[in-house]
Amino acid sequence: MGPMGTYQIFNIDDVQAGGMMTKTPQTPRPFWLYYINVEAIDAAAARATKAGGKICNGPLEVPGGQRIVQCFDPQGAMFAMVAPQR
Repeated sequence: MGPMGTYQIFNIDDVQAGGMMTKTPQTPRPFWLYYINVEAIDAAAARATKAGGKICNGPLEVPGGQRIVQCFDPQGAMFAMVAPQR
């Protein structure tokens, strides 16, 4: 992750189950960010904003070739979506 720190992926029974990264100085506290698998990231981001959510980061490509977008729902809860590169 370069200057952002280290991202450690962990597996359960040889299947990727999550990851953790170094807390950045701008992150107020450690937290879990839940990722939802979607078919197409741009379409999913558009649906999220149409439903009242806000995009806070992305869409962007991450190591491994997938694309992610990090969002806030209308109540302010943070979540992310992930999709294959298209």
